[in-house]
Amino acid sequence: MNKPLLIALAALAYAGPQGTRVAVSLQALHMGMAPAVVGLLNALSFALPMLISIPAGRIVDRAGVRRPMQLCGTMMVSALVLAWLAPSVWTLGLASAMAGICYLGFTVALNVGVMRMGTASERVANFSWLTVGISAGFAIGPMSAGFGMDALGGSAMFLLLAAYPVALLVLMAWRGRMLPDQVPQASRSPARLIEVLSDRQFRPILLMSFASPSLTDMFNFVVPLMAKAAGLSGSAVGTILGSYAGASFVARAILPLVVDRVRHWVVVANLFLLSGIGLILFALITTPWVTVPLAMAIGLSHGMGQPLVMAAFVAGSPPGRQGEIMGAQQMAQGGISAVSPVLIGAIGTAVGVAPVLVVAGAGLVAVSRFARRLQRGG
Repeated sequence: MNKPLLIALAALAYAGPQGTRVAVSLQALHMGMAPAVVGLLNALSFALPMLISIPAGRIVDRAGVRRPMQLCGTMMVSALVLAWLAPSVWTLGLASAMAGICYLGFTVALNVGVMRMGTASERVANFSWLTVGISAGFAIGPMSAGFGMDALGGSAMFLLLAAYPVALLVLMAWRGRMLPDQVPQASRSPARLIEVLSDRQFRPILLMSFASPSLTDMFNFVVPLMAKAAGLSGSAVGTILGSYAGASFVARAILPLVVDRVRHWVVVANLFLLSGIGLILFALITTPWVTVPLAMAIGLSHGMGQPLVMAAFVAGSPPGRQGEIMGAQQMAQGGISAVSPVLIGAIGTAVGVAPVLVVAGAGLVAVSRFARRLQRGG
């Protein structure tokens, strides 16, 4: 598979779900729904995928990559068209739920597909190009929802968002055969799921796979809280978060060019160490001209470290079971993403947000030791 095609598939796949999550909130508020209802609608996007993560992974293992992606694209189009035609709390709830389910389906299918493409030496570069496409989808989806609301008004933004999964289906019909299909039954590992997850060599990689995306979730949640406490403006918050996201994107684009020249676990260990120290400094310094470079350093660490960790995660999964293991990881990650804001908010109310960043930074420094052990073990 060529790089532009992989990036385009990822961008189109993620633009729909990410844009839908924003569009559901905008439409619900536009219709005068209470904040509690808006929160419940958004919760559907995270809660339902947790219930089907492992079965969804098993489906990808058995059915291959193409059909699950086509199914998710079709469901996404159907939900968005329905929300456009008859906006109500029920259709918005359906759109939110489909956004979460399709996000899960695309994540498992694309990660497994990238794992099955090319040679082992090409895997990290492929994962890096995949994350470039994901970053693009994360940007264009919410932007389309926001501009669509202002330009088209009301539910018409759902029709605009439906263009992304439609384009994905067209691209799949044109070039979908380049994606890998299912693995033969005989090549699947007979190991039980609990045995795989508890394996001593796989557990450190599993832990690091949680730490990387959790960093982004926490950073995006904590920065506005710290900014408010420090009296920073909204534009300062946007600049800090934009610097983080932009640096992460640049790192993912650069990684394929240097991946063959570095020792992967040494790089991962140093990146986690840099992120941890950056978070601790972020908790101690609130001056904008200092926090922006810190945000960029943390973003560079995350952007370069995540593809390396995810490539090792999928590679460490048993043959023919990558989708199932990825589903289990997504289920746990969803729980962490759902609980973290509540815990951070409660702790921040009691003792302030800065201690949260210090503890998180110390945790990332500790996680860096696992990568060093893996390097020594290799």
